[in-house]
Amino acid sequence: MDSPGRKDGGTVEMNRFYVDKKQILGEWVRITGEDVRHITKVLRLVTGDPVVICDGDNTDYEGVIERVGKDEVKVRLGKASRSGTEAPVELVLYQAIAKGAKMEFIIQKGTELGVAAFVPVITSRTVVRLEDWRDTRKKLQRWQRIAMEASKQSRRGEIPVMRPPMDFDKAIEEMAGYGLALLLHAGERDTSIGAIPGPVGDYADIGVMIGPEGGFSDDEVKRARDKGIDVVNMGPRTLRTETAGMVIAAILMYRFGDLGGRG
Repeated sequence: MDSPGRKDGGTVEMNRFYVDKKQILGEWVRITGEDVRHITKVLRLVTGDPVVICDGDNTDYEGVIERVGKDEVKVRLGKASRSGTEAPVELVLYQAIAKGAKMEFIIQKGTELGVAAFVPVITSRTVVRLEDWRDTRKKLQRWQRIAMEASKQSRRGEIPVMRPPMDFDKAIEEMAGYGLALLLHAGERDTSIGAIPGPVGDYADIGVMIGPEGGFSDDEVKRARDKGIDVVNMGPRTLRTETAGMVIAAILMYRFGDLGGRG
């Protein structure tokens, strides 16, 4: 659930809860799980209180609590509208898997900035190794939970997708199909991120790849260029892998998305 209703410039923000679209049955939705305790014990909401329900697919519903039970809260749904918090560009972050808390930080902050999906990438210098499918699944589940919590906090209309890991060559093959595909490389001397052309609306989707702590190898950079991916630098200072993703997401969302209040 989002933070409790609050006043901001005189406007009261409604308590907002996320549900799976499958939980919405006609004009009704049943809220279950941890949100029930939050509704009843923390917020102390009761029958007749208004709420907002988000289906995680960019749609918000006006709602009124009809029944409060021990294990579920039943809400009658009213008017539906677009959430209005999703960017006009789909930004997908291809992130070389970083160690522990760094990867979690990247996912959390990337979600807040509007990243639509995260793809963990295994490069030649990636230190973190996924031992088996069980280990991979466990990490993906944790990363997806972090994306969910960050979506709630930032009032996203959609929850970013945490996609399965892929190797470098498969990633650049996929990225080649985007309207704009970028690989950040500190060793690039000729092209900076500022040289990428275009105003808001020029790109429907953007894929950007961030390297591991040790950066990309020269051969990986060459293979990316051969696929038509733009290799760019972020300026004269070398950024950590957990910093680079946040900086590039902010820049791209400002130039081609809605960061800064456009639209």
